[in-house]
Amino acid sequence: MSDEFKKFIDTGGKTLDEIRKTIEKMLNNTVDSVVDEAARLVPRELREQIKQAVKDARKSPDGYYKPEKIPPRPQVSQRPQSRPQSGTREPIRAAYPREYVPEHMNRQDELMLDKISEMRALEEPSDNRYITGRCVEVTMVKQGLFMADVEDDFNRRVFCALQQPVYMAMSNSQLRTYFTWRTDVRRGKYPEIDKPYVLLYCYELLNKIGVSSAAEAFGRLLDLWEGCRPFAGYLNEIMPRWLKDFYVYNDITNLYPDITQYLGAAGGSSRESCMAEFENGNYGGKLDYLAEYSAYNIKGSIFLSDKTRPLIDGACAAALKALSEYFSERGIDMVELLCGKVRKDYSWTPFRGAVVDLERTDGFRPMRISAAERYCIKRGEPSLEVFDFSPSRGFIGYLLKSVEAELRRRTKFKRYIIPNIVMLENDFRNREKLMSAVTDERFEKLIPSAVAEYCRKNGISAPEKKTSKVEERSEYVREKVEIDVSKLVHIREQSDELAKKLIVEETPFEDAIEEMSMMIADDDFSERVADCAELSPEEPVIPVERNSAFSELPDEWQSFANDLTSTHLAVLKCMQSGNAAEYCRRNGLMPETVCEEINTAALETILDVVIEGGEILPDYSAEIAKIIEAAGI
Repeated sequence: MSDEFKKFIDTGGKTLDEIRKTIEKMLNNTVDSVVDEAARLVPRELREQIKQAVKDARKSPDGYYKPEKIPPRPQVSQRPQSRPQSGTREPIRAAYPREYVPEHMNRQDELMLDKISEMRALEEPSDNRYITGRCVEVTMVKQGLFMADVEDDFNRRVFCALQQPVYMAMSNSQLRTYFTWRTDVRRGKYPEIDKPYVLLYCYELLNKIGVSSAAEAFGRLLDLWEGCRPFAGYLNEIMPRWLKDFYVYNDITNLYPDITQYLGAAGGSSRESCMAEFENGNYGGKLDYLAEYSAYNIKGSIFLSDKTRPLIDGACAAALKALSEYFSERGIDMVELLCGKVRKDYSWTPFRGAVVDLERTDGFRPMRISAAERYCIKRGEPSLEVFDFSPSRGFIGYLLKSVEAELRRRTKFKRYIIPNIVMLENDFRNREKLMSAVTDERFEKLIPSAVAEYCRKNGISAPEKKTSKVEERSEYVREKVEIDVSKLVHIREQSDELAKKLIVEETPFEDAIEEMSMMIADDDFSERVADCAELSPEEPVIPVERNSAFSELPDEWQSFANDLTSTHLAVLKCMQSGNAAEYCRRNGLMPETVCEEINTAALETILDVVIEGGEILPDYSAEIAKIIEAAGI
């Protein structure tokens, strides 16, 4: 016993058959190497003579070469081998060659093993040493159709972890576990099981195995998705695409006219719904969407409130409608600017990850699934185009700021803002058609005109000014006023005593104090005070000198530049390079104070701030750069 165990260890635990195959392989390699070495030793001329002799031997009398005879390929028997009559069975060699059949089995086990043996014989032979994907698909269909009506009641549940489950890769026990689970599923029960078994059943339905029509297969796929939802969350990622592919490769529109209603949350998104509404010309109620993807932060504007939100939303809808008509004349799709566009998905292949024979389908049909997905033919091949979300943030920002600017003017809001077309030019640079559209003189007036028309139709105007407090009092103070003369006498006596206390001997102001007391006691005190205002000379107006260096700037920017001090200009220059905080710290300045002074000057001249969060706003960076350059800082 010890000698046999020692031999077992010395051979690495190999069987006799395995050792024999290893030796044969070594011998074959040795023979091949010897032949190759001998071929290299033969002179080239001799090798050419041998080739010519073989060529002449194959030539027929009429001068044509005879085809080389290839020995016939042995045909694979399609009939299963008969089971041995002895008490022991030969192992069924498939993916699991060491899985042996037990000696004692009941009638059901024998029938199932016979059926599985016949199924394994249906494997599609490969034309080369490698199993191609086409062979796997054809084998899958052959074996699936052969086992389509099989039902089983296996008393064990065998674990399976195959990445791509197919019949020929499973052991007998795994196959029986699958057929037992499939029997329960067809009866409306969905017990929890390993992922490969669920995927294999999906493969069957995608190949229309075990069903009478494509519509029935589609319905069972939906039922499977719903029934396995508690334990098969992975289906939420792969099932929507498989169902869509199945929908365009099989004509089931008579029973399922709209596939998106069966896909639930996986079938669409808020972006896609907005895109669909934009395509239909519905622009109302999109303020939240526009604000989310805008370069201009309208949510931080003091103009936006619960009261003005409906006003801004309606004005945006009117502006978008006018822009849509303007862009349509120039062959530009405005929906692409607001949302994005559908582009070819180069990673798509039909039924990715599944084993499906496309010849089993009805054939590909170009179809639009939704606003964000459509199947089409590109260069003669089936293709999928999906929504590429890439909105133009600069365009949306310019739209919102232009709408808000016009509404502020119409409602006479306390502060005005000015939209800057630079944010549009940054987005549309190198896009000739769009640049031509936005630089046209009509475009700049388009949004204000649309907002003005919207305000006119809806009766939106500036609120009336409230009357002054004096006017308001004159409306309701109508009672007769009676004056108590005795109290006036008492007040006059008190004023006289106060005047006497203020008199100080030998003071140069004695005469002035006496005159003041007489004025207080005089009855026409109010009239004298009024007359004093006329006696005071008016201060002369000193004209403001303008720096000639800023003469090339617009008027409002000239005023802003002339209001800035050298410190303000130095801080703005440091903001361009990002070291404004260091400059203020080095010169003992408060950054917040300096920024507030600059913004105050901007509000008085250009009606908007130029600094936000310690940085120059991108809308005004070009003008600030011109001011700094003109100042020579």
